[in-house]
Amino acid sequence: MILTIGILYLLVILIIGLFSMKHQKDMDTFYTGGRRFGPWLVALAISSTTMSGYGFIGLTGLVYQHGYSIFMIGIFATAGIFVSFLILAKPMRRITQKFGALTIPDLLELRYNSKAVRAITALAILGGAIGYQMAQYKALGNMLQTVLGVDYKLALFIGVAILTVYVVGGGMISAVWTDFIQMIVMVVGALIVFIGGMKMVGGMSQLNSEVASINPDMVQAFHTTGPIGIFAFISYFFIYVIGHQGQPHVVSKFYMIRKISMLKWACIIAASTYALTALLWFVGLYTRVMVERGEMAAPATPDLVAPLFIETFFHPAIAGLIFAAVMAAIMSTSEAFLLVASSSIVRDIYQQIIKKGEKLPEKKELALSRWITLAVIVLTFLLSLNPPDLVGWLGNASWGIFVASLVPVLSIGILWKRATRVAAIWSSALGFIFSIALYILKVKELYVPAIDTGAIALMISTVSFIGISLLTKSESNVIFNNGSDNKINKEKDSTAINI
Repeated sequence: MILTIGILYLLVILIIGLFSMKHQKDMDTFYTGGRRFGPWLVALAISSTTMSGYGFIGLTGLVYQHGYSIFMIGIFATAGIFVSFLILAKPMRRITQKFGALTIPDLLELRYNSKAVRAITALAILGGAIGYQMAQYKALGNMLQTVLGVDYKLALFIGVAILTVYVVGGGMISAVWTDFIQMIVMVVGALIVFIGGMKMVGGMSQLNSEVASINPDMVQAFHTTGPIGIFAFISYFFIYVIGHQGQPHVVSKFYMIRKISMLKWACIIAASTYALTALLWFVGLYTRVMVERGEMAAPATPDLVAPLFIETFFHPAIAGLIFAAVMAAIMSTSEAFLLVASSSIVRDIYQQIIKKGEKLPEKKELALSRWITLAVIVLTFLLSLNPPDLVGWLGNASWGIFVASLVPVLSIGILWKRATRVAAIWSSALGFIFSIALYILKVKELYVPAIDTGAIALMISTVSFIGISLLTKSESNVIFNNGSDNKINKEKDSTAINI
């Protein structure tokens, strides 16, 4: 039954991808869907890609290890959705409407009139996307390994093959519609697991009592003696509340909504549905209690917590639906990152830097976008055959790259007229370099800071951005011009971005 439901779910996703192929015309429709989606589609696309396999698989495993302190990520990420909408949604949608920006580096080159800013941010997005995609693939392999009863590598190949068809064929139109369906499945699955699991352990009071008896720190917002202390708590604030604005796979969805007036409803829907799906993380606590009671074997790794608990305690029909929900979380974010990585190569590096803004024929744009997306899929698949880290920490590291490289130049720069081109170059470069270097030092145990490495890199990039902007000459910029429509159209034609 579990296998049947899993196969049916994958077939539905595959059909959507094949159906969406005929709507692909050019790079615009492939990467933004033609900017024609309503608030429900955009909102559920944002919440589903925010949750991801990192959320459903990785964070559930971390809850199993560390307890309620990991839930602060969900609380902060929900707040981060509101902050991103508040600061970025309207300006980004307005700019793409006036100037035709398709990607985040498009917008940043327009803001700073700098190919260097485009190149650095495109490389940061590509690097972070590959790392995060490896986390998604590892989660996908772990899940299908349990559902199909095959080894990890074969399970991963099957999942990636299906993902390839509907992402390469259908582009963003396919991605948004599958996100919509997948988020509904995720919410239903999370509610079933939360309610069913809570009954199994005897209610919230009993759950907390047994978890506290295992380790009192596990029922605290942060540990007094464990690894998730007050500095980790502070790090989560920087990474997930402020840092949500630097997640290109999420904030690029602001380009896609049909009308600016629809954004307020999309914000409420996105934050609410994300918070509901985070209820699945209670599986980490349920599993810990059941293992202590001797009612199930301890998972071999934290990444197997969710699959094993679901398979052990739920009826096959219900388990099949829940497995579909977890696969939905993984695949929704996978498709988003594949398109973000592909656009960084095709749009930002090849077309705008190598070809110097040359307008490509529509068919060539679409074909190139598809081939590069396929190449990214193959590369990340090969890297994921022997992944280097737990899903939770691998996703957290990639999230940190995005945060440090993009948040200051995007969130501050889009609102602060005093921000300068030189500051943007230094800030994005320092953020990218420090986020990677500090994480490597942490993994090698050469330097293990109390605060998350991504949060430290964000502080460095933010201070450098503000400081250098104040020390360099201010520059006028086209995006702050509130002239007439005719003037805007002239400016649009004269910008460095050739749409």
